[in-house]
Amino acid sequence: MSRACPVCHHLMKGTRIRHVQTWHDQVVVFDHVPAEVCDHCGEVLLAGWVVDKINNLLWSKAPATQTILAPLYDLSDLPAA
Repeated sequence: MSRACPVCHHLMKGTRIRHVQTWHDQVVVFDHVPAEVCDHCGEVLLAGWVVDKINNLLWSKAPATQTILAPLYDLSDLPAA
């Protein structure tokens, strides 16, 4: 079942995404995360049970299934907003 996007009110679509977040000064990537995504504005919604699963993985300190390298770009020379 699709629901309306809380931002632009277009329909959300169920799909799987790559979710990136920071945790204790580390970048952590979750792949194939079930989510609802708005095709119009890009808003992403994660169900409560998905957020619980992500949090439980982080809190458990379980080993990751893969490790990736990511480039880092330093923009400290830009003025603060």
